[in-house]
Amino acid sequence: MDENRALKDKIQSLKAYLKQNEEPEHDIDKLDLEIRQAHLLVKADLEALTQIHELSTKLLGAEGIQPLLKEIMDAAISIVEAKMGTLQLLEDDSLHIVAHYGHEQPFLDYFASAENMASVCGKVMQNGERIVIEDVETSSIFAGTPSLTVMREAGVRAIQSTPMLSRTGKLLGILTTQWDFPYSPNEHDLWRLDLLARQAADLIEQARSEKALNNHKKYLLSDLNAMTRLHKIGTLFVREGNLEPVLVEIVDAAIAISDADFGNIQLLDSESSELKIVASRGFPKWWLDFWNSVSVGSGTCGTALGSKGRVIVEDVEQSPIFVGTPALEIQLKAGIRAVQSTPIVSRSGRLLGMFSTHYKKPHKPQDHDLQLIDLLAQQAAEIIERAQIEEMLRKSEECFRIALQGSSVVISSQDRDLRYTWAYNPSLGFKLEDLLGKNDYDVYQLDDAEIFVSIKKQVLASGVSRCDEVVIHRPVSAGGDLFHEMTTESLRDATGTIVGVICIAVDITERKRAEEALKKVNDTLEEKIKERTVELEEAYNSLLENKMRLSEAQKIAHLGNWDWNLVTDEFYWSDEIYNIFGLDSLKFDETYDSYETYNAFFNLVFPEDRESVNNAFKEAFYGKSFEIDFRVISANGEERILYAQGQVIFNEKNTPIRVRGIVQDITERKKTEEALVKLEKVRIKEIHHRIKNNLQVISSLLDLQAEKFEDKKVKQAFSESQNRVLSMSLIHEELYKGGQAEKLNFSAYLTKLADNLLMTYGLSSINIRLNMDLEENTFLDMDTAVPLGIIVNELISNSLKHAFTGKKEGEIGIQLRRHGETINGINKSEFCLVVSDNGNGIPEGLKLESIESLGMQLINILVNQLDGELKLKRNKGTEFTVKFKVLEKNT
Repeated sequence: MDENRALKDKIQSLKAYLKQNEEPEHDIDKLDLEIRQAHLLVKADLEALTQIHELSTKLLGAEGIQPLLKEIMDAAISIVEAKMGTLQLLEDDSLHIVAHYGHEQPFLDYFASAENMASVCGKVMQNGERIVIEDVETSSIFAGTPSLTVMREAGVRAIQSTPMLSRTGKLLGILTTQWDFPYSPNEHDLWRLDLLARQAADLIEQARSEKALNNHKKYLLSDLNAMTRLHKIGTLFVREGNLEPVLVEIVDAAIAISDADFGNIQLLDSESSELKIVASRGFPKWWLDFWNSVSVGSGTCGTALGSKGRVIVEDVEQSPIFVGTPALEIQLKAGIRAVQSTPIVSRSGRLLGMFSTHYKKPHKPQDHDLQLIDLLAQQAAEIIERAQIEEMLRKSEECFRIALQGSSVVISSQDRDLRYTWAYNPSLGFKLEDLLGKNDYDVYQLDDAEIFVSIKKQVLASGVSRCDEVVIHRPVSAGGDLFHEMTTESLRDATGTIVGVICIAVDITERKRAEEALKKVNDTLEEKIKERTVELEEAYNSLLENKMRLSEAQKIAHLGNWDWNLVTDEFYWSDEIYNIFGLDSLKFDETYDSYETYNAFFNLVFPEDRESVNNAFKEAFYGKSFEIDFRVISANGEERILYAQGQVIFNEKNTPIRVRGIVQDITERKKTEEALVKLEKVRIKEIHHRIKNNLQVISSLLDLQAEKFEDKKVKQAFSESQNRVLSMSLIHEELYKGGQAEKLNFSAYLTKLADNLLMTYGLSSINIRLNMDLEENTFLDMDTAVPLGIIVNELISNSLKHAFTGKKEGEIGIQLRRHGETINGINKSEFCLVVSDNGNGIPEGLKLESIESLGMQLINILVNQLDGELKLKRNKGTEFTVKFKVLEKNT
């Protein structure tokens, strides 16, 4: 106001001066040049001051400063006769053009933030003083910068920038005027600009103060409305006693104070740890169904649940919480673009739920709105916690009532005169109405009443609670005396004054009677314990003696037992196991746990046997008991052979809880068995040797006997019998020479048999070739090898005798093939023996079963003995095929 008054006075003074000079006796044209120029300057100053005063008057009556910023700019252009100009205000430490004159958009865009580039305004902002550039072409500020090019394009040659300072010296903005020719404003121009800048600064500061005041009034009014609603919410809960309408009112209040479009409250479910919607406003049902249960990390409320702090999403389309999730589509479908979620936390810090408001447009809540939302959240927390406490109290009272129903607990209260005011479950068959207003003398026998009254008076006097064991005497006909454990406490009003007593009496009659009976039993039990102690000592001594006998028995049998408790991880070895492994039991038990014990045992096992021992032990954990022989090197360096047997014990849940077994040193037994096996092999070889010798004697006898006959058929019959005997003798010879005592390498035997038969028949005039195709390592036992050898003998002999009559050469083929499979541990091998020749062959009309020769009869009999099959082919000679099977059990 003072500035406006001074401005008015200055205008009046200038007007008076001009009026004086405009009188007839002062003809302006007749004045000298200096006076005329002064007159023109005064006139220009008057016009400028008048314009500034009118501007101030307009601004005082306007709503805000924005409509008059352009007029300030125009006034600056007018008072200095500039061609162009800008008005910039300082906001958030940056200059922003708010009004301009004579400029195109490229110029305005380039200098939108002038402090970051070569500009006069930027320099003024730095030093706070006016800068005048007479010619931008020669100015060091613009030399060699892009700003000079922009100035040239805009037609700017001269610039002045005047700071607009508040009365405290704070920079509010910059008023800039520009000319399209080189120019330097005179002192009057600058004085007018200073006056305009000072007046504009006052108006800008005043307008901002009024805006801040209006905002403050608005906030105060908002706070008042919020406080009113908070008070209404509190009284609503007290009046209604129902949580749901109160929560809806809180949601409505939040929407109103934060200018939100939607809102909801969720409570934290203690069992599922999920947020459940309990109150909402503005949402469709499908949206509520989607967000009905929210876990940690889901949406803003789930994120706030995880972080236990407020989460604000200014735009759901840009937030990583929603982008790429189904929740984004749900939010956009409901018209939600912004969300804030505030945790509802009790005074003790316990999370109760979540308070969310939603907005249809991208939005960032102001700090003031968030403060009010925090107040609502705090109010909601107190109401929710109070409701939960009241519900817990109601349930607790209900549980208390149910728990006391049918119990022997008696609860009563009495005033300072010890008259009954209330009772629960009164004893002696009384009803509540029978006790009210009465004292203990009216209810109990005199002696009992005296004791009760004495106890209660002491509590009334001291205020200290006490617990006593009391007796209510009754005749035996009424059930006898009653025993109670009575707790007496003082009853106080809101001021802490003792106004009576409350008694809680628990009927312990049955316990007392049980204690008496227990005492009698205890006396009897002590006698029984003494007797039992003697029996246990005798049993213990017997157990020790049996243990010693067991230990001796194990020592004699070289057998020990072990036990591993998997639950307690305790490992037990009997003494004999330590002896077997050559270990010191005392040292071993003190230094090894169960894991180390197993490793110590495992390290003693032969490396070659460790895998089989480990596999057997592992298989036991699948319910399969194990038996295994293995070798160890005992701690004293001796090689021992052990037999182990064990099993795993499982509980009802099929979980292993114990492993136990035995270990026996069978070294001596194994040595004995090996010696017996060697002896048996020697004996069997000797038998085969003697049988071979005897068969050779028989063959020699047959040879001697054959010499006494002249008949060729008889000699041939003897020769054939001799060959049969030799084929059997050859088997025993091979068994005697071979490594096995009971099985024959049949392939090697066939080779030798065929060679012997060729030598025996001595067909030197015929070139006969043997073609042998035999399965390698074919071992057969005696029951199979003997009949099969005779069959081969007969078939080869038959070919040598009959196949090559009238021929100079021929070929005999012998083929032995095996096809095997293993089923349930049984090796099942099918053999195919083929004996063939390329001789004359057997006539087509002759059937095998009709051939009466002894050799063919032997073949048929022996094939049947092998449970085999005989086939004949007559294609280019003769081919006999014998198929038979051999079963062997794996050992």
